[in-house]
Amino acid sequence: MDLETKNEYLPLFRKYRPQSFKDVIGQDFTVKALSNAIKLNKIANAYLFCGPRGTGKTSSARIFAKSLNCINGPTVEPCQKCQSCLDVTNASGLDVIEIDAATNRGIDDAKELINKVQYAPMNGKYKIFIIDEVHMLSKEAFNALLKTFEEPPKNVIFILATTEPHKVIETIVSRCQRFDFRRITIDDIVKRLREISDIEKINITDDALYSIAKNVSGGMRDSLALLDQASILGIEKQITKETIEDLIGKLTFDVLFNLTDTILKGDIETSIKEVEKIYEKGSDPRNFVENYIEFLRNIILILSSKNEDEVSNLTLISKENIQKIKENALFEQKKLIKILDKVIDFYKEIKTATNPYIWAELMIINISNIDILSVVAQVQIPKNFEVAQKPQTTTAQAKVEINKEEIKQPEIKKEVEITPKPVIEEKVEPETRIEKEPEQLQPKPIEPEPIQTEQPSAQISGDPSKIWTEILNKVESIPAKFFYSGVGKLINIENNKITLGFVNQNALAQAKSDNKYNPLIKAIKLILGENGAIEFVTITDKTKIIDTKINVKISNPQPKPEYQAPKMAATNAVEEKPAVQNKENFQTEPKEEKEPETPKQDLSHYTRTTKEMLEVYNGRVIE
Repeated sequence: MDLETKNEYLPLFRKYRPQSFKDVIGQDFTVKALSNAIKLNKIANAYLFCGPRGTGKTSSARIFAKSLNCINGPTVEPCQKCQSCLDVTNASGLDVIEIDAATNRGIDDAKELINKVQYAPMNGKYKIFIIDEVHMLSKEAFNALLKTFEEPPKNVIFILATTEPHKVIETIVSRCQRFDFRRITIDDIVKRLREISDIEKINITDDALYSIAKNVSGGMRDSLALLDQASILGIEKQITKETIEDLIGKLTFDVLFNLTDTILKGDIETSIKEVEKIYEKGSDPRNFVENYIEFLRNIILILSSKNEDEVSNLTLISKENIQKIKENALFEQKKLIKILDKVIDFYKEIKTATNPYIWAELMIINISNIDILSVVAQVQIPKNFEVAQKPQTTTAQAKVEINKEEIKQPEIKKEVEITPKPVIEEKVEPETRIEKEPEQLQPKPIEPEPIQTEQPSAQISGDPSKIWTEILNKVESIPAKFFYSGVGKLINIENNKITLGFVNQNALAQAKSDNKYNPLIKAIKLILGENGAIEFVTITDKTKIIDTKINVKISNPQPKPEYQAPKMAATNAVEEKPAVQNKENFQTEPKEEKEPETPKQDLSHYTRTTKEMLEVYNGRVIE
């Protein structure tokens, strides 16, 4: 039996679980308070231990119970050999009862607990109930226990443990002494892991231990579980920081550094390939973006700090890599803050997206064009666009204003002019023009827009780069415009057919989607005519790409001409008043009807990234 027990494997977090107060790590205040309560014999009837997972709440509750029921107790240092101490260590016995509130959460379970309270302790001095995850109890169960918590029988103690104290009703909290367990510091975790590694003869570097401590959110149990898992890999070779990062699926410094370098260079194609490599290693898009947010935060800290030792402890990046970051001229703090802001916006979409891979690639495209997007964000269209714009002067109004000026001029030059008749006739001519040519003042029907009839200069010159730029500037959808200009590579334009290349199948599938393809083919037909066509291909090593320098334009839409028709009619009515004599004809003139204004979309429920794009496109939702 002893041999079996000796050879039985125990996980490290169970094998090295604290058995006395001196073994508890990182909870000095709580340990001191409980130890003084035992020494002064000031034992309360109910305690509430709350804090993050793996910080020692249940272990401290067991140690406290062991100290109270030890044969030498109450004592701060239990003997660990008497029957009461062994019962607590083995989670057995009748005096210390552990209850999982997640599985015993109903009112019937609460009534059963109340019945057990009535029995006196058998071996120890106290009957202690440790209720783990107490926030899982139902409201009815909490209410049933209220009276028992307020006036429990003699020598009965309740110790409640929870990670979510806000879910425990206030009437229960007010009847307990509350102790908050803090997250364990990285230095304390590393110190404890080094002690255990030396005892277990685990060959691991200090950087690897720091990497473990950094990724467990201050929980000792999680760090021991990760060390136990890594110890299997350290049989043949030393466990390094890279080993731990591969184990937890965290991206290494070199991978994220190279990705950031290509993004800052604006090299979208290489950036997408880097992301593909990350995916091939099995990294989840959400995990990738979380790691990238942390990496950008570390770079910004490094660039803003002058103390290398301090920033190395904060970021867990070696001094060699810190120097590598500072020597890179592309790493500018302001630009990195803009990129971090965009990445956080995209992370909100990626967390809930059905296809997070495409969103992650769109994020890379977006932040690679961070300078262009900052310009797009500044192009804001006024809410009342027609009112905010300066009204244009019509041809008829311009003629009338010029004529008025010409009529006034003779009064100024009257004394200087010597020739009477010819000059007077010339100056009176505008008045006769108004009477003789009333038809010119009538509002003319609106002519069709010249875009459909005129051919752009790019097509005439035959330069593929200019043709492609002209087409992109005609694309109405802002997301489609930036997608094709950033990801698509121009390969050929021949016989009104454009060949566009993409680096992978994901980008190719997205290029063929309706919300991207439809705005593009519409722009192609405007520039190349109805025979214009587009072909999408995958780029290979043999593919020849046309080097293009694309300047995507974001232009404000002009106000609709229909809104000026009432102004023209009003002006004509004043100027042509003497000419209108037939009342009947005036009434039978057809009235121009305004088209109903398209109601603007409510953008309040969209994220910041989507809202920017929609506002640039005059508030219309792009499906």
